[in-house]
Formats: sequence, structure tokens, C-alpha cells
Amino acid sequence: MAHPVTFRRYQTTDYAPVASLWTRINRELAPAGMEELFEQYIAMSIDGELRQLAEVFSEAKRNAFWVVESADEIVGTFGIESRSASDTELRRMYLDRSYRGSGIAQRMLDLAQAEARALGFNRMILSTAQIQKAADRFYRKSGFIEIRIEVAEAMTTKQAGGGLTRFHFEKLL
Repeated sequence: MAHPVTFRRYQTTDYAPVASLWTRINRELAPAGMEELFEQYIAMSIDGELRQLAEVFSEAKRNAFWVVESADEIVGTFGIESRSASDTELRRMYLDRSYRGSGIAQRMLDLAQAEARALGFNRMILSTAQIQKAADRFYRKSGFIEIRIEVAEAMTTKQAGGGLTRFHFEKLL
């Protein structure tokens, strides 16, 4: 049984445990035959975003980033990143496998949406890969509407590429 969790803002001292969490979860997601691609994606995500997380998700930019902590261990992350005056993007919503299915992801999403509304946003966007079937079901169940599907060929800090299908969603706040 998982311990109770708390949410708090990311601190630079969280770097190593967050890097470990992102690495572990992305390795779990890697489809057979795409392990090397996912290792490249993990390295790009950590170097291209996590190293600059405090800057990327700065409050001055109307952004926020949280960690989910349990028994002094980081078991999840999530953030919102401004995309326009009215839109924010849900980013890096990861939760350790042993904590899934207990309502924590819903609490994470609820906090992100409440913070987005408090910051004046009226729409939240997000994307997820087809291989993340539980995430796809969760977002649809949570009122997000699919707005487009794309095949991601190029790797970025947001997607592994490799021809994976990505679903893009939005929800009015």
C-alpha cells in the first residue's frame, strides 16, 4: 500500500529524484524495439528541460511546477506552462506506477486546473502518446476533448518522435 502524498512546488534540490522518476517512467513506456529512442528522449528531456526547470516553469511567466511527495520520496510531477494569455498547457504529469489508481492523478489535475484558473487561464491543452493508454482514458474521462491526432516523427523535449501517434486535447476551465 502506498503512503499518503503531499504536493509542493519544485525546488532545485529535487533535480536528482525528478530525473530518476522521469527516467524510470519513460523506460516503462518504451515500446519493444524503441528502447534506444526512449533513452535519447530521456536524455534530451533531462538536459533540455529539467536542467532549466525553474526557468521554464517560472512564476513570472505564469507557470508552475509541482512534485508529489510520499514518505520523503518524489513519486510524481506535473506542471502548467503558459501558451498564450488564455491558454496553459499541462506538462510532465508523471506518477509512479505504485501510486496509480488511488485518485492521486485526479488530485494532481484538479490542482493544476485550479491554479490555471487562478492565474487567469480559461483553457488547458495537453498531449499524450497513444502508447499511454491509461493517460488517454484519464484525460477523456476528465472532460478533455480530442482536438487533433498527429504522428510525431521528430524528437523534442515534449515527444520521443519515432512515428508515435500523439493525441492533443483541450478543456475549458
